[in-house]
Amino acid sequence: MEERPSGLDVTVRVRRDRLDMFLRLTAFLPSEFLDDDGESEWATVRLTYGLLPETRQLLVFGDQVEVLSPPRVREELARAAASVTELYQRSGEAPG
Repeated sequence: MEERPSGLDVTVRVRRDRLDMFLRLTAFLPSEFLDDDGESEWATVRLTYGLLPETRQLLVFGDQVEVLSPPRVREELARAAASVTELYQRSGEAPG
């Protein structure tokens, strides 16, 4: 029997007003609430991804979700965001 990797646990904080959408769009991932009093501006959730590149999915939430840990996921998302920023800041000309 093949042993699967244990996964990559990622702790994020999610703005309360986007929590329902966040949970719907990440429903395929194992998750656990770490801090949710139901009233504060942010809820803390832990998700488990299979591979580091999969965490780029979190960028779809913009500044409504912040990765708290691990640092390598924060770095991965920063690299991806910088790449997109560079793409759109080039000379201002659309391809074509």
